[in-house]
Amino acid sequence: MTTLKQIIDPRIYQTQAGPDWPTFEDFVAGVGSTNLVIQQELDQFVREQTENYQAITLSGDSIAQGNQQRQQQVFFDKQLTQTAPCQIPWNTLGINSNGQVYICLSPSWIPKFVGNILQCTDIYDVLNSPMAQRIRQEILAGRYYYCNNQICDFFKTIDSESYTTLPVDQKPMPFTASPELLVNQIPGNLIFDFDYTCNFRCPSCRTDVINWNKDHVIRGINNGIAHQIKTLIIDRIDQQPVDIRWCGGEPFISEVYMDLMNYIVATGKTNIQSTIQTNGSYLKKHAAFLSGFLPHVKELRISFDAGTATTYSQLRVNGDWATLLDNVRFVKQLIDQQRFATQLTADFVVQANNYKEIPEFVKTCQDLGVTNINLQKMWNWGTTTQDEFDRNNVYNPAHPDYNDLKQVSESVGQRIIS
Repeated sequence: MTTLKQIIDPRIYQTQAGPDWPTFEDFVAGVGSTNLVIQQELDQFVREQTENYQAITLSGDSIAQGNQQRQQQVFFDKQLTQTAPCQIPWNTLGINSNGQVYICLSPSWIPKFVGNILQCTDIYDVLNSPMAQRIRQEILAGRYYYCNNQICDFFKTIDSESYTTLPVDQKPMPFTASPELLVNQIPGNLIFDFDYTCNFRCPSCRTDVINWNKDHVIRGINNGIAHQIKTLIIDRIDQQPVDIRWCGGEPFISEVYMDLMNYIVATGKTNIQSTIQTNGSYLKKHAAFLSGFLPHVKELRISFDAGTATTYSQLRVNGDWATLLDNVRFVKQLIDQQRFATQLTADFVVQANNYKEIPEFVKTCQDLGVTNINLQKMWNWGTTTQDEFDRNNVYNPAHPDYNDLKQVSESVGQRIIS
């Protein structure tokens, strides 16, 4: 049962409270007012704050449906004739906002959540939930009913003649329990994607700076998620290799993510490795922490998205080009001096207004000694209209500048993979 104390932020109450309202402590304890007008004000305030709370804590079904609609996906039998099934839903566990769990590399590739980590006492109850088993059953049958073949990396490796893209048989299979649908150890791929706290406001990603470190509602939820991750997942990892991908926001800004990273270091389990996606702005500020954490980092991926300071300031809003380059030099030197096995990668989200700077970006990486370069396609995160996204998504083969993008990237030895 949700209480007023969970819903109402005391700072908001103090800001909006009238002179005759009860104290916050009395209010969340259920004390009202005998004055009809004051009570109406209190009731209206509760309605507004409840609506805000409900908007934040959307159900898993609502979030999944949003992912499905944004990617314009239709569930249907793909009739795949290939014999080797995709293994990702057996070896992947992702945790999204509000604790929703998915079992693919992206909640947009299979827009179905299989449970909630906040609502379980055993992670295997979620990993082997009815929805999780249905997803795996469809894959073993070659139907891939829930999978988004338009954007999934698995389907990119398959001859399009071996499956259908037509929406045939738009009903899932009847469920039949089978041992081969079950998972019996912590998956090797973990994705933590529940804290969107970030000091940047990049147009391709979000419309506002997000800071959930002090948010009354979300920080409490995220603390609960972190506790469950520690006790239900990290503590149960034995000797098997596990890779954690940290995403959603800026990991080195998120207090919840930093708490989890420190917990992993404290376990001493170097078989738990991490893939970190970072904007690079806080690397030097966390120098002491990185010295202890980098042995647990398989890959450190730093976002550039530009080849010049001007474009960087436009696409990485609140970022500073000189600070980025200085931090990259620092972490490259740290990795080399300490002989860490961490791979340093420079990421570049290809867009209509930055792709011509790919040569400058490649040259900058060479100067920094970063040899691993990753040109990425854009994703529609719902921050712009579909028309605007289509105009910016030059990585799309249907875009009028796509061939120019290929020529620019190939001129510096970088290949665009559609």
